[in-house]
Amino acid sequence: MTPDLRCAIVRDRDAAYSPPEPSAMNQLTTTDHYPRDDRLVSWADQVRESCVPMVFRTWSDQGFRGEISSVNTGGVCVSRISAVDHIAAHDRDEVRRTADDYLLVSIQTEGRSALEQDFRTAFVDPTDMVLFDSSRNFVWHFSGQHYTIRFPRKVLEKLVPCGRQRTAVRIPAATGIRRIAADHIASLHRTLSLDGDAMSGCERLGDVSANLVALALADYFNTVPLPRSNVREMHLLRARAIIKDRIHDPELGPEQIADELGVSSRYLYRLFAKVDESIGEMICTSRLNGCAEWLRQRAYANRSITDVAMAWGFNSASHFSRTFRAYFGMSARDYRAKHRGAV
Repeated sequence: MTPDLRCAIVRDRDAAYSPPEPSAMNQLTTTDHYPRDDRLVSWADQVRESCVPMVFRTWSDQGFRGEISSVNTGGVCVSRISAVDHIAAHDRDEVRRTADDYLLVSIQTEGRSALEQDFRTAFVDPTDMVLFDSSRNFVWHFSGQHYTIRFPRKVLEKLVPCGRQRTAVRIPAATGIRRIAADHIASLHRTLSLDGDAMSGCERLGDVSANLVALALADYFNTVPLPRSNVREMHLLRARAIIKDRIHDPELGPEQIADELGVSSRYLYRLFAKVDESIGEMICTSRLNGCAEWLRQRAYANRSITDVAMAWGFNSASHFSRTFRAYFGMSARDYRAKHRGAV
């Protein structure tokens, strides 16, 4: 990419953005209707409605061009997006501007794109899928055309685990259930885009799409979709997944987990008690084991012990020191010295 090319940057202008209430929607928008200098601004408005707020960069001397065709089925928004090559960043400010919590799946149909999130980059070719999360930063190197499906987090996570280890991973979708899911998304979008009468009563199609995409993800990651019949087991598995996914967040606690599950804190405590576990101890133990792993690794040898503790969600150095000693039988400093260079 040569430095003399013009770079245009547009940031979403609103302080916060909430998409329309879930309802049947069939919308086609294109930047061709706008003057050249206004196209990126209009594109930002279009993308935030069908996906999430983003910052855009383009180096095209010919002016930006893009088209989005979106349908909304019961809160699950399916968009076909095509545009000239550009970069879209969902950074810290855009995360804050996203009022609702979404998981997104992209299915590339033309060209080759790249999605960066959670220190990984997925390069996706036609028929490939990739999962990404609106609650954290991501960068999208866009090229060609793709379908993007935006799920409210609870809709998809109740069916299949969608933690950090599964974002920005290339998922081939040329055969099997993954191909069926990709073909369903394309067919759903095509049918609802062409037939306005089909939009009535389409709310349940969102559930069908979520189930098929969840099966495709479960098939690739070799996991089993969460049982829908056993509510308690589902809540327990989801709670454990939330702990694993957000263990670095110092605000993580029983109240936050209960809120994400849509249950009371009292119910959550009882849920763990029935399997002889303590949710508070599970969070603390997970953090301590994460700290211990970093203290053993050469890659983190230059980071202070306090820095390691804070990175794993502890917000008090003295509390970390006491709990680490109680759990491992020695101080964190002695633990690091004992295991120095082990990994």
